[in-house]
Amino acid sequence: MAFDFLQAAKMPLTPRELGVLARAAEGASIDEIARSLHLSKGTIRNYLAAAIRKVGGRNRLDAVRISQGAGWL
Repeated sequence: MAFDFLQAAKMPLTPRELGVLARAAEGASIDEIARSLHLSKGTIRNYLAAAIRKVGGRNRLDAVRISQGAGWL
C-alpha cells in the first residue's frame, strides 16, 4: 500500500491531462474528447502530447499503457 501511495505521489500528469488520457483510453477520438470537454481539438492534442511526453510514451497508446501500469488510470 505504501508503494502505491509513493507511485501516485510521483504522478506527473495534471488532472486535465489525466482526464483527457482516460477518455483516450476508452477509445474516444480527439473530436469526441474535444466535444465532451468543450475544448478545441488543438487543445486536446496539446494535452495528449504533454501527457505522452511526461510519462515517456512513444504515442497515446503507450502513454495509456504506462499510466495504467502505474495505477494512474
